[in-house]
Amino acid sequence: MSQSPGSRRWGRYVAEGLLIVFSILMAFGIEAWRSERGEREAEVEALQGLRDDFVESLGRLASARSDHAEVRDASVRLLSMTGPDADQPVSDLVMDTLVTALIAYPKVFPVSTTYDALIASGQIQLLESAALRRDLAGWSTAVVDLREEERDAFRQMDERLLPFLWDYVPVVTLDVNVVPWYEGADLSRSRFSRRYRELLRSMYFENAVEERMNSSIRVIERLSMAENIAERVLTLVEGGLAR
Repeated sequence: MSQSPGSRRWGRYVAEGLLIVFSILMAFGIEAWRSERGEREAEVEALQGLRDDFVESLGRLASARSDHAEVRDASVRLLSMTGPDADQPVSDLVMDTLVTALIAYPKVFPVSTTYDALIASGQIQLLESAALRRDLAGWSTAVVDLREEERDAFRQMDERLLPFLWDYVPVVTLDVNVVPWYEGADLSRSRFSRRYRELLRSMYFENAVEERMNSSIRVIERLSMAENIAERVLTLVEGGLAR
């Protein structure tokens, strides 16, 4: 039985309507795919930036930890030499090196360019991994804590130890003996003599050295915590790039 013209017309309307709906859904699907692809490309770019930053930061953290370890080790050695009857058991040059290490001020400058940009732009959610976002927040806190510990170490050295040394050690002699050049200036040894025997017999000096040792140990602990977080971040970043 043949269909009436009205039935055929309604059938055509339904087919055309279904085609329109299908086309709209297809357009939405394509747009969603493009959006998802764009977000993935943005995430990959962010992950690559984070990888570069944290590889560099780990190198800087390791270097700073080595510098602070020199301060700690110099402090330990000096503490083994102090006392009311202390006699100078080593050469002036060795003492120069130990005292110079004691008044050093190592600092670390981790790289956080990509993370700072993600936070500033509000695009941290581009990172799909919640664990990565959590560790990045932990990293930021660890860096703040590390900087505060470094500032405390500097204040302790600058306000108590360094002024006390002025009466015992000519600094220009330290510069000449430990570093053979000083910004192009041809320095000569100070005419003042070193007073290391009196320095080692000072209880104030011993207490200041112990404080310096403890401050370096605390900084090293903070550095180790930051390194652990940075290593976790790198592992998560590599996992994100491998998806």
